[in-house]
Amino acid sequence: MSQSPSAERRKIGQPPHSAGRRFQGLRSLIDPSQIPSYVREIHQDQLKWLQQPFYTAGSRERNLPLSASDVTIIDNGNASPRFLRLSTYAIPVSADLAATCAIPMGFVLQPFNEPMFDEAPVPCVDFGEQNPPRCTNCGAYINPYVIWSSSGQKWICNLCRTPNNVDPELFSPLEPSGLPSNHSNRPELNYGTVDFVVPKEYHANQPLPRLLPTFAPSPEQQIPKPGGIETRPPTPLRTLFIIDVTNPNANPATSSSPKPNKLPSVCESIRQALYGSPNDPQSSSTINPYMQVGIMTFDKALHFYDLTSDPDQPSMHIMSDIDDVFAPIQQGVFVDPVASRGIIESLLEKIPRMFSYSLAEHAALGAAIRGGLATMARSGGQMMVFQSEIPSIGPGALQPRKDAELYGTPEEKSLFRAQDIAWTDVAEECAEAGVGINLWLFPERPVDVGTLATLPSVTGGDIFFHPRYIHNRDSHVLRSEVKRAVSREIGYNCSVRVRCSKGLQIEKYLSLLHQPTRETLMAGVLSADYALAAIITNEHGTITTSSDLDPREDVYIQSAVLYTTVEGQRRVRISNVAVGVSQLAANVFTWTDFDTGLCLLAKEAALLMTSKTLSETRDASTERYVEILVGYRKNCAAATSTSQLILPESYKFLASLGNSIIKTKAIKGSPVSSDVRSLDRHRILSMGVASLMTYLYPHVVAIHDLADHVGYPNTNGKLALPWYMPASYEWMVADGAYLMDNGAVTILWIGSSVSPQILRDLFDVEDWEDLGPSVSRLPELPTRLSIQVRNLIAHEETRRGGRTVPFLIARQNMDASEMEFANMLVEDRNNDAMSYIDYLCHLHKRISEELNKPAGWNPFA
Repeated sequence: MSQSPSAERRKIGQPPHSAGRRFQGLRSLIDPSQIPSYVREIHQDQLKWLQQPFYTAGSRERNLPLSASDVTIIDNGNASPRFLRLSTYAIPVSADLAATCAIPMGFVLQPFNEPMFDEAPVPCVDFGEQNPPRCTNCGAYINPYVIWSSSGQKWICNLCRTPNNVDPELFSPLEPSGLPSNHSNRPELNYGTVDFVVPKEYHANQPLPRLLPTFAPSPEQQIPKPGGIETRPPTPLRTLFIIDVTNPNANPATSSSPKPNKLPSVCESIRQALYGSPNDPQSSSTINPYMQVGIMTFDKALHFYDLTSDPDQPSMHIMSDIDDVFAPIQQGVFVDPVASRGIIESLLEKIPRMFSYSLAEHAALGAAIRGGLATMARSGGQMMVFQSEIPSIGPGALQPRKDAELYGTPEEKSLFRAQDIAWTDVAEECAEAGVGINLWLFPERPVDVGTLATLPSVTGGDIFFHPRYIHNRDSHVLRSEVKRAVSREIGYNCSVRVRCSKGLQIEKYLSLLHQPTRETLMAGVLSADYALAAIITNEHGTITTSSDLDPREDVYIQSAVLYTTVEGQRRVRISNVAVGVSQLAANVFTWTDFDTGLCLLAKEAALLMTSKTLSETRDASTERYVEILVGYRKNCAAATSTSQLILPESYKFLASLGNSIIKTKAIKGSPVSSDVRSLDRHRILSMGVASLMTYLYPHVVAIHDLADHVGYPNTNGKLALPWYMPASYEWMVADGAYLMDNGAVTILWIGSSVSPQILRDLFDVEDWEDLGPSVSRLPELPTRLSIQVRNLIAHEETRRGGRTVPFLIARQNMDASEMEFANMLVEDRNNDAMSYIDYLCHLHKRISEELNKPAGWNPFA
C-alpha cells in the first residue's frame, strides 16, 4: 500500500487538537516496511476466503478466518465461530505450559448470532416427550464427538468418558465406521450447533419471593404451590414499551431555552417498528407474529393501559404510589399487535398530545421497572424503556455524579458502579423472572449511566444513547434501533452453562449477567447482537495425581443455552467445539486466534474499571501485553538478542490493537464523562468478536479513489469491497474524502482541497460551505460514486443486522466532528496515548527490561 510521490506531497499532518503522548527516551530504529499492517492482513484474508467456504471441522488445529472477512461458513461438526469462537485451537497440555505462554485462553459465545444469507440455519431436533440424550454424569448433551460402543447400545461421553445407555427408541446398529446406521439422519450427530426442543422438565422455575420484594405480588402469586417449587409453561414473548412522558419544559426556570420533546419521535418509532412506515409502500412489519405487545407510560406516577377495554379509547390505570408498586390490571396489558393494531396505533398517536401540557418534570424510572416486572413476573419477556432524564424520585432516586471531583482519585472507580443497590436488586430479580431490559437514553444532562447500565447489563439487554436528541438528525437512527430490537432473533428466560473436558475448567465469565451459581448465568433475554466471554484454565493436579491433558486426544467445549423462543417453545441451543492439545508453546502460539484473544483482553480491561483506577487499568493492560510477548520470546525465540524485536505471527498486531483498547472511551486518559465511559464499558462487554474488532480498529475507505467495480455485487453475489486503509493521518491527503465506520458511528471526512466533482456526486452541491454539519445521511443520487458509497454504508449496516448508526460530516479544520474522526484514527498519537509506532517501541523497551532482569536466587544451585 505504498503511496505515489504526488500523494506524498499532498499528505496532511495530524491536526493539533489530536492530543497524545510521545515515547519517552530513544526510540528503536524500526523499518516502516516491516511494521505489521492489520488492514493488509484483512485484505489478504478476504482474498483467501472469497472463492471458498470455511469448513468448521477438519484438522485438529485451525486457523479461523478473520472476523472482518465476508466468508461462508459450513458447519460440519464444530460450531461455527459466529456462535462459539476460541482464543486458541491448540490447548496447552498443562497449567504450567498455559502460564508460560500467558495468552488469554477462553472463548466468546454469541449463541443467537444470525448466519449469513448463504449459510444454513441452525437445525432443530424434537424428541417429543423424551428428554434429549444427556450424560448421566456431567450432564453434557449428545453431540458429533461421542463414542459408540456395545453394538450401538451405549454412547461414551466425550467430555467425561462416562458410558450412557441408548434409549430403545433411538437405537440403531453400528456401521463398520463405528457410527449408527441412522447417523446421517440425526442433525445432533452431524452439526456443531443444534437446537433441542425440550419437554416440561425443562420449563422455567417460578422464582421464589424475595425477603424484600421490589413489587407487591398479585393474589395468585401469593398462593404457595404444593412442593414449594413451581414451574411455568412457556408462552409467546411479551414486549412492554415503557415510555418516559415527563415534560422537559415543565419548569422554564431550570432552562434558558426550550428543550426538544422526544415523545413524538419515540411513539412514531414504536409504531413503525410494529407496522412499517406509512410513507414507504415497501415497508412492512418485521416483528414475529406470535409476539404480544403492551404499553406503559410514567412520570411521577405509573400509567398502565388496558388494550382490550375499548377499541377506540384504552382505559388508563394510574398508580401514584410509586413506593409500593403492583400491577393494577392483570388482563388486557398484552395483546396481539396485529389483531389490536387499531387501538395500539391510536394510543401511540394520542400519548404525545395527552402529556404535551404535563407539569411533571421528574421521572420515577425505578418504580416503572418494578411495575413492568409486576406485569411479567409469571411469564418473562422484555422491556423497551425510553428515558429522558436522570430518575430523581421514587425507588433508587439518583443524584448527578461528581465526575470532576472523583477523576484521578482512588474513588474514581465508584463512577462505574451503581449508586444504589436497589438497581442491582431489581435487575437480578428481572433476570431470575426471565425479563430482559433494553434501555434508550435521551439526556440533556448527565443521567448516571453507571447506575442505569445495571439494568441491561445484568438482564442481557442493550443501551442506546442519544444525547441532545434532535428529531431531524436522529429520528432515522432511533427508528432503526427500535426496529432491530423487536425483529432480531432472540431467546428469553435464558440459562447458560458451559462444560469442558476433564482437565479444563471455566475460571471466570467476562460478563455482567446475573450469575446465581459459579457454573450458571441467567439472562432475561439474549439477542443476536449479544455475546458473553469466559476464561478457561487447566485444572491443577495434586501430589498424587496429574491433571495434564492427553496430547493424543482432543478436548471439548460445549455450551448450552436453555431459552424460550418468541413463539413460546422451550429449547436448548448446544454448540460444540473440538480442539487439539499441544505440548509445545510454539504450537499454542501458532494456532491462536488473535481476534478472540484481543476481545478477551478488551473485556478483561473493561471489568477492571470497577476495581482499579483508569490509570491503573491502562497500565495493567500494557503489562498484560508484555507478559504475552515475553512468554513468546522465552519459549519460542530465546536464542535471539534481547535488543531485537521479535513478535509472534499470531500476535503481531498486539501493539496496534492493544493500543486501541487503551484508546477506547471507556478507559482512555483524556477527559470523558462517566456516562460515556459507562456506555462504552457496557458495549465492550456485550459485543461479539466481529463487532468489537471493528470498534477497536475502524474501517477506513478512501472514497475519492474507488475502483469502478467496488460497491457493486461481484460474480458470487457478494459486494465487492475496497481495501481498507490504515487508521492514520499518515495515509490521508487534503484533496481526498474518507469514509470511516466503527459500528457506533459513520463519519465522512472531506479534505479542504477536495474536488468539486466529489461534492456534486455525493451531495449535489458545488461548495463544501453548502453542506453544513447537520447532514445526517447521504442523499440518494444516481451518480456512480453515490451508489458505491451508499452500498458500502449499507454493507456495514447489514453486518450489524440492519441497524443504522449516526452519520457525521467532518470537513477539514472546520467541523467539531473532525475531533471524533481524529480520535478514531487509532494508529496516530491521540486520546492521551501513544501512536502505534511509539507504543510498539514502548512494548519493545518493556520486553527488553523483562528479559534482562537477573534470575532469582536459587537455593539449590
